[in-house]
Amino acid sequence: MKPTSLFCVLLGLALTGLADKTCTPSFDYCSDQLLSTKGFSENDLKSALTGTGYENEDLNNILFHCTNPGAVGHAKLCSGGCKDSAQEGSHGCDG
Repeated sequence: MKPTSLFCVLLGLALTGLADKTCTPSFDYCSDQLLSTKGFSENDLKSALTGTGYENEDLNNILFHCTNPGAVGHAKLCSGGCKDSAQEGSHGCDG
């Protein structure tokens, strides 16, 4: 394999890993959906909580707002836990 071909393959693999995180901007998501179906890792979500005051909260009690297709922010603490919905992006706080 030529060095340029190998580079293209490696670059493609790297970009594929970056493109795995997806969410619809302006929609809200519970952590379980972001982790199981949207390609986010626990570290991604914990990083999004930096500076919010929610860094030590259980991720199951956080409602994340999608700010860009691969980014979440504007975290909201749900004292009763985050409530999943059958409709995309319609998640909210339980109780």
